[in-house]
Amino acid sequence: MVTSSRAQPAQVSTLNGIGALLMKGVAALVVPCGPTVLAVAVLLPDPHWIVLLVGTLTTAVSVPGGVALWRLAGRNRAGTRRLEAVGVRATAEVLTSTLTASDEGHTYEVVMRVSGFGFEPFEVTQSRTGSAGLSAGARLQALVNPHDCSYAILD
Repeated sequence: MVTSSRAQPAQVSTLNGIGALLMKGVAALVVPCGPTVLAVAVLLPDPHWIVLLVGTLTTAVSVPGGVALWRLAGRNRAGTRRLEAVGVRATAEVLTSTLTASDEGHTYEVVMRVSGFGFEPFEVTQSRTGSAGLSAGARLQALVNPHDCSYAILD
């Protein structure tokens, strides 16, 4: 049995500072929605059980959802910074492109070979939208962390 010590490629969701700020802003607005509805429901002169129920359910959804969105923004931004700091430029060559859906625009399953200096080439499969540049042989820009094979396709 042959085992490989090479890390499996992992795609990094790139998020710039403005995107992270917007996501955290939405999270900061979502978190207090539930508690605000619940506080208003409690402070009503004659609170009805439906208003209390809506406030409770809104709190149960908005607080964990907002916290999760905040953490996701932080995690994605940290991954982007790490990749920008240690990543090397690479080329992702499209090997095959198969149309998988054409409802609201075209979605393709694209198999690419990512290669560059400082790491062993590897293949990845992605679901991508659009049609320009997705034919076999097309070359896209990529950024790869040679230490753990995390990557981002830049085009």
